[in-house]
Amino acid sequence: MKVIPGPASPELGVRIAERMGVESHPAVHRLFPDGESYIRITTPMKGETAVIVQTTFPEPDKSLLQLFLMVDAVRDAGAKEVICVVPYLAYARQDQRFLEGEALSLKTVSKLLGASEVDLLIVVDVHEAKALGKFCDEADIQVTNLSAMPDLAEYLKMNGFDGAFSLSPDEGAINLAESAATVLGGEVSFFTKERNRHTGEIEMIVKDINIQGKDAVVFDDIVSSGGTTAKAVKGLKKQGASRVAAACTHGLFMGGARDKILDAGADMLIASDTVQTPTSLVSVSTLIADHLKK
Repeated sequence: MKVIPGPASPELGVRIAERMGVESHPAVHRLFPDGESYIRITTPMKGETAVIVQTTFPEPDKSLLQLFLMVDAVRDAGAKEVICVVPYLAYARQDQRFLEGEALSLKTVSKLLGASEVDLLIVVDVHEAKALGKFCDEADIQVTNLSAMPDLAEYLKMNGFDGAFSLSPDEGAINLAESAATVLGGEVSFFTKERNRHTGEIEMIVKDINIQGKDAVVFDDIVSSGGTTAKAVKGLKKQGASRVAAACTHGLFMGGARDKILDAGADMLIASDTVQTPTSLVSVSTLIADHLKK
């Protein structure tokens, strides 16, 4: 088994290889003047299992094409099996059509991975696991969705949030909070959205629990603009929470998202390194390496 860190995940790819006790072989990459990507695999692949590590942010289109180029390169070099570790999978939120004629983007990405002859796709806290599983089945790809929630919760537990409430942004994401609560040990709940009759603003409210004077953590899979998380943090503080942390697997933090969440009253903000940012305080490398070693 050979680990090949792609251009979008050089640090995470190396960490995964280290935890597996194998060498990493980063793909050589450069851009031509017209913007085309150049990819070269630097290690013999004949008869090997190739583990390509490539996230898909901040430039999803370029990162995906680089992924397909790497898959094709290792196949041409004789790899017997190709495993794609795509910690953050772009287009996962485009899993259904709302208007006639819209591209079903997650299906398209899955079909392209299938056409590239990927044997196994490993993702972390993908937004719609059922949809991805369905499209990967159609494309004849095995897919594994790992969760970083226990590791995020463990970090928070070691930093003073043991026993805190675990909350999700809505009922549909309650599984994230439940997973975290197995580590933190506190109660679990979710937010509902209510419109303030006086201001017209949407507020995030947690019903039927007493949060007064207690610690709480808002867990989510993706934080992009930060608006939902900021409202959740503000709502918890308004309801009397003592300390509030915000944690997510994929911290995209577009624009001023970090400041927005912290200004709302968050006492701690953490993310994993599926996307490498200054807030990536928890690594998914052990999670992925342990799965690959099974």
